[in-house]
Order: sequence, then C-alpha cells, then structure tokens
Amino acid sequence: MMATILVAMLLVGIYTLIEFLREARTLTGDYGVMQMVVYLLQTTPRRLVDVFPFAALIGTLMGMGTLASGNELVAMRAAGFDRRQLTIRALLAIGTCLVVLVWLSDQVVPGLEASAQAERQQARAGQVYLGRAGVLWLRDGEHVVRIGHSAWTSEDELEFGDVVIYAVGDGMRPYQVTIAEHARHDGSEWLLRQAVSRSLSEADQAEHHEQIQLKSGLSRELFSASVSRPRMLSLRDLHEMMNFLRRNDLDVEAYEQAFWGKVMFPVYVLSMVLVGLPFVFRHARQGGSGLNLFAGVSLGLLFFVSMRLAQGAAVIVPVPMWVSAMLPAALFILLAGLLLKRI
Repeated sequence: MMATILVAMLLVGIYTLIEFLREARTLTGDYGVMQMVVYLLQTTPRRLVDVFPFAALIGTLMGMGTLASGNELVAMRAAGFDRRQLTIRALLAIGTCLVVLVWLSDQVVPGLEASAQAERQQARAGQVYLGRAGVLWLRDGEHVVRIGHSAWTSEDELEFGDVVIYAVGDGMRPYQVTIAEHARHDGSEWLLRQAVSRSLSEADQAEHHEQIQLKSGLSRELFSASVSRPRMLSLRDLHEMMNFLRRNDLDVEAYEQAFWGKVMFPVYVLSMVLVGLPFVFRHARQGGSGLNLFAGVSLGLLFFVSMRLAQGAAVIVPVPMWVSAMLPAALFILLAGLLLKRI
C-alpha cells in the first residue's frame, strides 16, 4: 500500500507539472497565476483517479518485488502462506485504496471539475457562470442563455435541452424570451427546435416555431471547456442523463459507456494488479526483478489498451454495453489464473 501511495504521488506530480506548463501558456484576462494554481488544486483529485490504475500496478509490483528480493516471500511460503493467500492480501491492500478512490471519483471529482472549468472560463472570457444543479448561464452578445441540460453525443457534439434565451436591451432589461426544448450550437449560430418565443414588452401571443436560428458570437471551444465530459459525472448524474436522453430520443451511447466504465473501475484496477502478480512470484524463484517488473507493467498496459478497444468495438458489434465493459476484465482475470497456476 505504501509503495502504491508513493507511486501515485509521483505520477500525480508529473501529471500536474505537465498541466502547469500547458496552463501557463494560456494565461489571459483575469486568469492569472493565482487562478491557475487554484484550478490545478481543484483538478488534482481527477488526476489522481486517472493515474491510480497504473500506480496500483507499479506499486504492487514494487512492494511485492521488495519482499521477493529479501526472500521474505520464501519465508512466508515456508510459514504456511500459499500464493492464493498472498494474492488476496495484496488485492485487499489495493481494495482499501480503491474505497477512497471510488468515493472521490463519484462524490468529489464531479463537483470540483465542473466548478474549476466554469471558473476558469469565467476568468478568461467573462461569459460563463455555473448555477445550481449544473445549470449553465452564458452571455452571448445581446442574449443571455440559460441551459438546463448539456449532453455529449457519440459524434463528440453537444446537444442542449431546457434552453431559455433572453434578449436584453439597455440596462440588461430583457425584452424577449425564447424557450426551446432542444438546441445545438454550430459555432456561429444557435439552432433551436420546438421553440416558443414571447415578447415581454407587449401583450403579444406566444409564437411557436419548429426551428429558430439565432446568430451567436460564442465559440465551440467555450462549450467544450465548460460542459463536463460524461466520464467526469457521478453515477447518479450519469443515470439521470441516460434517462433524460432516452425520453427525448437522443443518443445515449457516450453516457452509457461512461456509466459502465465507472461501475467497472474497481474491477479494472484489481484485474491489472492480479495479472502482474505472477511476475512477482516468478521473480521470487528465478530472479530478474527489473525484467519481471517491465513485463508486468507491459501486460497492464496491454489490458488498458484492450479495455479501450472493447469500448470502441461496442459501437460496431451489437452487444450490450455491460458485456463489452466486463469482457477485458474477465479475460485478464482468466489469464492471471493460468499464469499463477503455471508457477
């Protein structure tokens, strides 16, 4: 566990340094050094979650490898501990860390990430404000836009729901309001569907429109930086977004993929650790700790690539998303069992 924590701190430090160098090149407006430091602190838990699978694998191989180098694994075996007992104890140590990581990923990271992104964009351009329950407020020229729901589609496009656009005049006094069930932004204008427009200065009847186009001065990059990606949402928010998208006949694939990725995250980490342990036990008998560490890490990277490939294949092959999410872990757990049996 200590080796895992030390490796995690090292990887997070390197990751944060890279982020620091990238952010330092984009200081503009009110987004200065102090704002950048606050942003990096707010996003540190997300980086910890991102690097933990590799930290768990490398930390376990290093920690168990240290025991093997000192012949302590041999002494444990002589005292009656078989490989199964040693494996269970190693997985329990990582599992203890996972309890904290899963809580961070579901309860802390989503709020911090959304707040950090919105505050950074507000400091840079002064056009974004994150309200309660994830409601996004935008200043777009003579319009103030309130977005209730923002959803990423599988084509990496944004679909908006529960959109209210206020046309404002002198003194920020609204004179017209447009309410749309669905909306998109193509980089130069708003495309509103199933919209209702009403003048606030006159007692006119509401006008119903199948589609309205409004000129916009906002960029796609602003939306990309302000709206949380599916993998940054909590399980509860992902479930609610999936239900919302299904009710409106919208693409749910990106959120379903993120949902099962979060559910399977502990299994993925334990699978990576489990598939690396045979190389530790092999070192205890044959030596060559450096080569075995390299082989274990390489196999862990292969698992990570396989997981990504399975997620991509789910788009092409007509199988349930949960099957594609479980398949890499099941295969590598089977592989780890075969390797442990051969030693």
